Amino acid sequence: MLTGSNFVRCTRHGLQACRKLWPGTADRMEIRRQALKLRWWNERHTAQHGDGLLFDLSYEGIKSLPGLGLYELRLDDTIGGRTNLRIVFLDPPNGWTPLGGEDRPLPIVWVLEVMPKKRDGWTTNDITRFRASRRLVQTRFYVT
Repeated sequence: MLTGSNFVRCTRHGLQACRKLWPGTADRMEIRRQALKLRWWNERHTAQHGDGLLFDLSYEGIKSLPGLGLYELRLDDTIGGRTNLRIVFLDPPNGWTPLGGEDRPLPIVWVLEVMPKKRDGWTTNDITRFRASRRLVQTRFYVT
């Protein structure tokens, strides 16, 4: 049974980075549980959610990459001894068509990376990596 308004998928790079930061399965499953809240991403502006909230998590667009559909979801919990965690994800534009002409029952939200954020802003390397991850998802999974 499908629940929510989106599928949530993770990139291979995101999975590998998560395994490196959290070698324990229990910690990764906690992050997965939090990331799966993105299933209701398209309903974030309804009355039960406020602006900038998705259930109990806050989010905002990555200001250094305006208009690209890249966001950060903030996790306030301590998971595996790490705090100030961010789930960086992509909400693809409506104009992107899935490869193979497949009709999907729900749109996909792509988790690009989960990481502890150590400073207020994003580094140049972070921005470059996020842009490259977005491009990789676009070329591998969508008609360009």
